[in-house]
Amino acid sequence: MLPRCLLLMTQKSDSRAIKVLIFSNLSDSLRDSLATEPFDAQSVDHVLTCSINANSTVDIRARWNTMMRSLIGSEEALMSGNQLVKEE
Repeated sequence: MLPRCLLLMTQKSDSRAIKVLIFSNLSDSLRDSLATEPFDAQSVDHVLTCSINANSTVDIRARWNTMMRSLIGSEEALMSGNQLVKEE
């Protein structure tokens, strides 16, 4: 499970933006695992920041779903990797 998450949504004219902040000791690894995803991901001081932008609510919702699936998959992969290291 992702530790703590803060969601900020802003509306500028017709465009929408969402920024998700995730506070985690694994923020660098999460960022690295998201390198090929279609959204911006940065890690600074154990805070992963993921940002998406779109011109409509439908598009921002679709991008939100993609981002959440990517974050969940990355976190699960990292946790399963940690389990393998502990078992060795």
